[in-house]
Amino acid sequence: MGQDASGGDGNALRVVELATASRQAYAALWRFLAGIDLVSWTEYEGAADEPLAHLLTDPRAVRSTPVDRLRVRLADVDRALAARRYAGTLDLVLDVEDAFCPWNTGRYRLEADQDAAACVRTRAPADLWLTAAELGAAFLGGTALASLAGADLVEELRAGALSRATAAFRTDREPYYPGGWAFPAY
Repeated sequence: MGQDASGGDGNALRVVELATASRQAYAALWRFLAGIDLVSWTEYEGAADEPLAHLLTDPRAVRSTPVDRLRVRLADVDRALAARRYAGTLDLVLDVEDAFCPWNTGRYRLEADQDAAACVRTRAPADLWLTAAELGAAFLGGTALASLAGADLVEELRAGALSRATAAFRTDREPYYPGGWAFPAY
């Protein structure tokens, strides 16, 4: 017995981790978990891009709780960006500001495709301006540069650069970080 997501008493099912070999197994496992008797609510700390909400009869029944998530700080911007793989072709100059690691402050030319990347310091005009915090947020592919620009945290200095960078930095699957799903049993 414990408190459910709405503060009431009830039996809780807490799923700590769920791993499957296929989409079909994922759906079958959630059908099994949702069918366990005498459970009034389920809590799951899954990744942000889980397909779980799309499997539910009523996706509005899910209550998500914002939590601190994975944070990344790039100590060597040029090496980190060159070691990463990108979803598309990119030729872009980033103007990075970093008060914590001042050696990172400067402009970087990033040339990349799906197979390789190169990143070097440059004096060429910048296409995007951002701080190291925003670059770290976008680095693993879970945070879109366009979303950060919508909050005035990334500035597009050359038309079209933001959309190209946003597409190239995205990944097929968001990085894993525990979240917070809570939904009542039916």
